[in-house]
Amino acid sequence: MEYPPYPNNSQAGPPLLPRSMPRWAVVLIAVTGSAVVLLPILAVVGFFSASGTMHENLRFAHEDVTVSSCRLDAKTRRPVAGVRVTSRAARSGSYTVYLAFRDRAAGGGKGAYAGKGVAAGKRTVVVKDLAVGATASERVVGPVVVRGRPVCEVADVTFLSTALASASATP
Repeated sequence: MEYPPYPNNSQAGPPLLPRSMPRWAVVLIAVTGSAVVLLPILAVVGFFSASGTMHENLRFAHEDVTVSSCRLDAKTRRPVAGVRVTSRAARSGSYTVYLAFRDRAAGGGKGAYAGKGVAAGKRTVVVKDLAVGATASERVVGPVVVRGRPVCEVADVTFLSTALASASATP
């Protein structure tokens, strides 16, 4: 029995690049490939770096608002919330506070509201033209009668400056 001759494996197939390709073309391909990989990474790193420095002194309006009390009115059986707004803004302005009321005795709720009860309405209170560093307190009565102990939460807060930027700017 005769076996065919073994193939010559010293060549290992055709070359990946033609032998006549100039070195500058190989360098160009390598640099372009590296740029395609590195540019998106550098863009993401640059974005987060710029974002951190731009927002380091950012202030949110909800940080100025607290629910100072939450009780049940004995006569009307409606929740009553005490809201306290202390302005830490750079200029005077108006705060719009959106409150959410919950009835803790009426069910367990689901998800993020587990153990907080079911919705018992929403109310909005506006504190107009609050000066820098000033504090205002408001009393807000819920819209719905509740059976048990109420829960009063700040759902959202918006701030609208009522002063001109040039009036409160420091020299």
